[in-house]
Amino acid sequence: MAMEEGAAKVEDIGTPIKGGEAFFLGRDVISELKARAPFYLSDWSDGNHRKVFAAITYMFFCSIAPAITFAAWLDHKTEREFGVVEVLLSSTLAGGIFAVLGGQPLIIVGVTGPVSIFSITVYEIADTLDLEFLPWMAWISFWSMLMHTTLALTNSCSLISLVTRFSCETFGFLIAIIYIVNAIVDVTTFFKDDTIDAALLQLAITFGSFWLCMKLSSFRNTSIFNTLARDIITDYAVPIAMFIFAAVPFLPKFEDIPIQMLDVPDSFQTTSGRPWLVDWGATPGWACFAAILPGFVLTVLFFFDHNVSSLLSQQNNYNLKKPSAFNYDFMVVGFTILVCGILGIPPTNGLIPQAPLHVRSLAEIEIVEEDGVKTEVWRKVHEQRVSGLGQSLAIGVMLFPLLLKNIIGNIPLAVLDGLFLFLGFASFPGNQFYDRLLLNIQGEDRETQNVYLTVNPPVPRNRIRAFTGVQFSLWSIIFGVTQFPPTAITFPIFIAVLVPLRLYVFPKYFTEEELAALDSEAEVHPSNEEGDEEIPEGSGLDKQKYGLADSKSCAEIQLIAKQNGKHINFDEL
Repeated sequence: MAMEEGAAKVEDIGTPIKGGEAFFLGRDVISELKARAPFYLSDWSDGNHRKVFAAITYMFFCSIAPAITFAAWLDHKTEREFGVVEVLLSSTLAGGIFAVLGGQPLIIVGVTGPVSIFSITVYEIADTLDLEFLPWMAWISFWSMLMHTTLALTNSCSLISLVTRFSCETFGFLIAIIYIVNAIVDVTTFFKDDTIDAALLQLAITFGSFWLCMKLSSFRNTSIFNTLARDIITDYAVPIAMFIFAAVPFLPKFEDIPIQMLDVPDSFQTTSGRPWLVDWGATPGWACFAAILPGFVLTVLFFFDHNVSSLLSQQNNYNLKKPSAFNYDFMVVGFTILVCGILGIPPTNGLIPQAPLHVRSLAEIEIVEEDGVKTEVWRKVHEQRVSGLGQSLAIGVMLFPLLLKNIIGNIPLAVLDGLFLFLGFASFPGNQFYDRLLLNIQGEDRETQNVYLTVNPPVPRNRIRAFTGVQFSLWSIIFGVTQFPPTAITFPIFIAVLVPLRLYVFPKYFTEEELAALDSEAEVHPSNEEGDEEIPEGSGLDKQKYGLADSKSCAEIQLIAKQNGKHINFDEL
């Protein structure tokens, strides 16, 4: 299917400098604005569609549960400086600004796990330096806004194309383990702070909600009910599990057992009761300039995290018709950071997996069956601003005192710990770093058939172990950095260092073929009007092993492989 003029192409981030073309500040921002401007009115008029309204509801539930979980974590770790009200307001305000002013409104922004880790670390440093947290965070936001603007105006977002699976999966594995560790630590505090009955009840709620999330999130693969019902249950796995286990403490058998609930104010006010506007003058002069360092770290984190979210929301097989705006969007994110700093609420950036899930919820996907093999074909995505703004406003509705106190305030902390466990363990499938860590203890019949095992010839096991060992060593160093308060704030810089290490150091110790297999980027090749690419003769793909002997197209096998957690790079076969 031919791409229309102006369609987004992920491989073209920024405008390449052509022969004789001079570099100037804001070149790509201006170019992106000119490209997006003709579509602005249609971004609103195209929002009148049933899939758009369905996407608002879907994304509300996808976003609210993690937001509340991070809010509970921040509330505890920052001693109520950031709490539920601050996180929900940040998601509403920044999400609304981005939906109205952003270049690519399909991206959903909110408070992420990495941002929570960063904010907690800044709080600990501020406490050590005897600084007021929120005024210093405001100065950090100011400097970070300037850096975001500078990177956008110097057309720097194209550098994100240098990031490979190696860096992304190391980062993803780091965040997943941090979630799991923090959930386990929280569970141990139940036995320190509460009665044994309360502790055991909270233990049961934690692991019960975790187990139900895991089961329901894979409900699509069962044979119960019809396809639509299975899809709905899978898509709403988290809110269903939260609702069921949030109700457990109110059962007659348990209602007399006091357990820890999410702490929220009785009215729309800050969690700590402070004024809404931050007092910038409370920060001493030296600390205003010292905030440049954490501002730089926040910029590095958002450069990596937001742009990856943006890339995942604009993949080529999504068949988007309206152009991207990577540099301009990064500048808008910088503006929202400053707004958040002024109000004393956490900064936001593009959410993973919510942003790509948003795109999928707006897609018209056709299942094409040929020779008994079903293939997903993305015919159209309803590209507009209404769903992004709508889900942000829906989150804001939860700030009304009646809903805040009676719904959000009645969620047990144990449920949120269960959600943390789920977010951690749900990050492992599809992560080849995790798959390679398991190779030494798995039987061959249980191994995930990733590219490094399916190429012809396959990568030798000792080379796989060497690559994985180096990656695990680097991950261990970064994890250690996050666990040591004086250095924890620098973890985004360590993540960023992985990129040049992979590009310039690894090729000295691993062959080009080994790196192509061990750090591959397998994609689902969408069907087109000219037909799918045929699987090359003599390729390393054992179709009998996959049970796909009658399948001939790359798209067919890539789709089924992806559904089974496998990744196949046909460019290397």
